[in-house]
Amino acid sequence: MGSQYFATCRPDFRFDIHQRIPFATTGWQWLTYDWDTRRAIDVHIPEELEEKRIFVFKSLAKFISDLDVDVVQVKISKKGKLLSTSSEPWNDSYITPFYPRRSQFPRRINTIRRSDLTEIDRLGVQVDLVTYDPALGQTKNVVFKYYFTTNNVAGFWHEINCVMRMPKHPNIVPFDGLVVDRVAGEDRVVGFTTRYIEGGTLDANKGRVFKLKYLEQLISTVDYLNLRLGIVHGDICPWNLVIDPETDSIQVFDFNSSAKLGWDGDVGNVDLNGQFVYNKDCNDVKFVIFTVYEIITREFSFRREFQPHELDESLQMGLPIWEKNPNVLLDSPVEEYRRVLEKWAKERAEIDKTVDHFSKALEPLGWPTLRLDMDPDLVTLAGDYRVLGVSRAKFFHNPTGYVRWERPATSAMPLPAGQRLLATGEVVDDNADGALGKTKKA
Repeated sequence: MGSQYFATCRPDFRFDIHQRIPFATTGWQWLTYDWDTRRAIDVHIPEELEEKRIFVFKSLAKFISDLDVDVVQVKISKKGKLLSTSSEPWNDSYITPFYPRRSQFPRRINTIRRSDLTEIDRLGVQVDLVTYDPALGQTKNVVFKYYFTTNNVAGFWHEINCVMRMPKHPNIVPFDGLVVDRVAGEDRVVGFTTRYIEGGTLDANKGRVFKLKYLEQLISTVDYLNLRLGIVHGDICPWNLVIDPETDSIQVFDFNSSAKLGWDGDVGNVDLNGQFVYNKDCNDVKFVIFTVYEIITREFSFRREFQPHELDESLQMGLPIWEKNPNVLLDSPVEEYRRVLEKWAKERAEIDKTVDHFSKALEPLGWPTLRLDMDPDLVTLAGDYRVLGVSRAKFFHNPTGYVRWERPATSAMPLPAGQRLLATGEVVDDNADGALGKTKKA
């Protein structure tokens, strides 16, 4: 195993609260996600602790690795001790998300079965480094993105279609394949893979030279996305950029914050119209300016302490000098980076007056809407709102009816020699000849 993101991240990065509901008269129950073990557990806490999220996260971290895989509810004391557990379906409020059918995607797209992926590292929330053997039999490392919450369904549909249909570009991390799993006898798309580039992001690996040509490549890539495809990345930043060591070129990745330029959303589908909607405050030109400023000065407070609408790139561009951090390595004077940025920003300001909608792009990227009517039994009605999934309790007697994600915690890694962890969360033994042996529960 590698760096293991969850070994050092803060509790509020490892855990998240999905919903909070009153629990009789004895407190509150919070549906809590653990991104590390990929579990959804109802946490019952005393009423006076209802706002202490970090308390809940720290308490859960102490014992979640020791819970049976079927536990769906825990009760903890005011001191964070585990009082009781339950595996009864009526205590389970987790909604298993909707996954689209493989048939809703083009046939020509490479398809990988989740059980054929072996986990190598955990890179972040719902993002893993995995390996598999493609057709030629050569081991291949790829990044696996997936989701197991209902609030990711719509956004993921748009992201996966955007990345999958995007033409190959020398400065965009390429799509690799769809990841499927068998659900109720049918293949469903549960995630996708992209090429893995070693060396870390520009944020993680600050010791290398940030070359002027990287900025020029980034500018060209943003123009390609915005003006040719009508796609706005929406989150250009040092942690979404890598350098390909084979080509010595900058690479853009992670399109989960992207949008169609000027788009108001899929207004014909009430379940999806809040996704891939354009936000003018997240325009790529502004974020490129902040990215270069942050790389040169290492002042990241602007991006981390303010919302996008509070960020004004003219303040950075208006500074008389950008003071280079003494540890930053450049191959050109700071003034040259600023000159390139200023020239580009002025040009784009004029172009953007005309190209203000994805339909005006040279080759606008498009894809179909997500068909929910094909599987009405996998969508839950809640008044006028539809939840894109169904209660896990419904599948209590049919575990093959939904996708299981639970896996061992990072603290249990690395596994003993001769064992490996599949992307399904299962631990398998390898025989001497490499064949899989007994499968173990996460």
